[in-house]
Amino acid sequence: MVSETPRPARARSPEEKSQRRDDILRAAERLWTNTPYADLSMNQVAREAKLAKGTLYLYFDTKEELFLALLTEHLQQWLGHLTGMLAERQPKTPGDVADVIIDSSKGYEALRRLLILLGTVLERNVRPELTLNFKRDVRRMLQEVIAQMPFEADLTLKIIVHVYALAVGWQQITEETPSSETLRRYPEMSFLTLDFDTEFPISVRATIDRLTAKA
Repeated sequence: MVSETPRPARARSPEEKSQRRDDILRAAERLWTNTPYADLSMNQVAREAKLAKGTLYLYFDTKEELFLALLTEHLQQWLGHLTGMLAERQPKTPGDVADVIIDSSKGYEALRRLLILLGTVLERNVRPELTLNFKRDVRRMLQEVIAQMPFEADLTLKIIVHVYALAVGWQQITEETPSSETLRRYPEMSFLTLDFDTEFPISVRATIDRLTAKA
């Protein structure tokens, strides 16, 4: 049996370090697909990335820090996608803006699940300066969204915060759980078996209409 060639203990060049960091994030993401966050360990991530555990800690001090980096990556991808759609469609009305936000959100379930972790686990367990840096990064990334929106900056930011709250809430309510299949057997419990792609747009449109009407 031929054993795998071990990776070098330490990446040297900036390119190697960037690739090693990406390898770690991808390993964590693969594991998280099938493993609850609470059950996932840094040891497992190191094994999945084919790294020594000590090497992993050269990049991330804690599991929370690792997942905060993963969240930043996913959030950046969505905001870039949203910015591109805004630039292409150039919405003018609240309804147009709602349509762009709803369409841009499709396929980002992993981001929504990470946002749930942000409020329940990550912000409570990482160093305060990391949380502050994360929020500064988010504010910086939002500048391009603000530039493409037909509203004032303050109103745009308020809309984004409300969309964030709606996305997290509807993800939690509609996420499949071990009891979901059981609930479907009882018609009187059907009000609890909801679909994100159906309910989230209703809330987004109503919220944006209300916020812009008050502006």
